[in-house]
Amino acid sequence: MEAKHCFLPPGRTPALATSSTSVVETVVGRHVFHISGYSLLCGHVQSGTFTIGGYPWCIRFSPEAPDSDKGCAIIIVLLTKGAEVTAHFNIGFMSQIDGSIHIKKTTRLIAFNTTGGHLQSAGFHARWSKEEDFSILRDDRLTIVCDVSVLVNPQTSSLEPSSGAHVPQPDLQHCMLTLLEEREGADVTFGVGDETFVAHRVVLAMRSPVLKAELYGPMRVRGDSCIIVEDMQPAVFNAFLHFIYTDSLPAIDALHVVDKKEMVRHLLVAADRYAVERLKTICQGILCNNLTVDTVADTLALADQHHCNWETLQPAKGLPALKEHVHQF
Repeated sequence: MEAKHCFLPPGRTPALATSSTSVVETVVGRHVFHISGYSLLCGHVQSGTFTIGGYPWCIRFSPEAPDSDKGCAIIIVLLTKGAEVTAHFNIGFMSQIDGSIHIKKTTRLIAFNTTGGHLQSAGFHARWSKEEDFSILRDDRLTIVCDVSVLVNPQTSSLEPSSGAHVPQPDLQHCMLTLLEEREGADVTFGVGDETFVAHRVVLAMRSPVLKAELYGPMRVRGDSCIIVEDMQPAVFNAFLHFIYTDSLPAIDALHVVDKKEMVRHLLVAADRYAVERLKTICQGILCNNLTVDTVADTLALADQHHCNWETLQPAKGLPALKEHVHQF
């Protein structure tokens, strides 16, 4: 008699069941290629070499030929031999007026194989309208924006028992916030303005190299002495502690502050003071995404003073152009 193959009825679980997961990850990077004197180009021009996903790349650009109806040519070249790389690209042209991206082109996945000793490339053609010409080629400049996504070899997790039981969502962030709020086991006190805050030395030292040196270094405060924090508002220090424990900002609306942008500026200063780079980058992004004519000068001055990374701010509001404009005054 032929055996029948079927799944178990609903509600029944096999005696032994396992599961595994395959994850395909990508490494994403951006290169911005500025071309000055566009009208003088006679042949192709090549960008500098940039590395994304551990591989060197470059962009080659050729303007549209007079007798061609294909438009300009953009070629992405993998500059390494003996490699097998899979990637896809987003190509666009940046407006010289407001930093927006025009004529975006997204490719399919492209497999590069240079094990034969020859470099490989992927090419595209693009054209823009007369209306876009004024924005894209203003001042005889062209800016190409290229986002490269390189696929990393798929990783498969080890076998895990699969019992069918519901696995609760991670709650580490909630537990850390509870630890801060309930103060259990707290062993250090900070005086900020007319308020005091208690925290856990080991958590602070784990999150901030500056606090680690202050709490465990040769100049550390011993005993039950209160550490005085100068030049910081209590509300700012409270929000800073929230980030230290949970790796997230508290809801700004819950901070009871009048000027929310000013709170973010103070948090950026605190992040720079205690070398908490993730908080610093988050504050940079918030300020950049909310730039106005009234705030740009103060924001640029603050960013320069605290060594902010301009490259991380460029895509949001065309910041280099704003910076250049402010420096004219």
